[in-house]
Amino acid sequence: MIKKSLFALIAVLTFSCSVYGQAFTTIAPSDLGFSTGSGPINGIFDIGLELGEANDTDVRLSINNGFVSSLTNSWTVGEGNSTTFNLLGPTAANVFVNHGRNLGSENFANGSLARDGITSASGETWSLDTGTLDTSRYTLGQNANDYFVDYTGTETNTLEFNPVGFRFTSDQPVSTWTVFSSNTTDLDNNYSLGFQAVSAIPEPSTGMLVALSGLFFVRRKRS
Repeated sequence: MIKKSLFALIAVLTFSCSVYGQAFTTIAPSDLGFSTGSGPINGIFDIGLELGEANDTDVRLSINNGFVSSLTNSWTVGEGNSTTFNLLGPTAANVFVNHGRNLGSENFANGSLARDGITSASGETWSLDTGTLDTSRYTLGQNANDYFVDYTGTETNTLEFNPVGFRFTSDQPVSTWTVFSSNTTDLDNNYSLGFQAVSAIPEPSTGMLVALSGLFFVRRKRS
């Protein structure tokens, strides 16, 4: 009987301390009511319902200087520009920024350094994952809070593509990040944004810990 109670209590304790969240959900410009070619975009938008939260205002996305591609339903950023995103509300979220497979326009792919990436908030870390990287043309890097991909090829007037896009994924729920570009004024450095709502981690109550230790003590005494 004690053994069964012990397993039951451990199961409850484990469940109460677990972290759970929805799968990543992509939020495209059209989801916020923006058409191709829109920008600059500045405002705060409710995305809680899209992420499976009970209330729309559980997750709010602040956008500063955002742009939408003129050709596709995707976010974009141009040379010397940046877009800053902030997550607001009671529910935290993990985030990914999935850059397209190339950097810049055909006219820019001439061997000069092209760099696109993100800047994280202090204390928040991200991972760079491409799955497959054409190392003859692209290099992934990090410098302090900047995470980026460089075009290091030598081709001239040829639009180069990596086999897959360049994906930056947060290692924990994040508060703010900035997407930047240094390589083209064409606003064709397109990327998508994905969000995963994450629950808080409830701490086990003192009573549960006391009960658990008591069961261990009784079990040890009887054995």
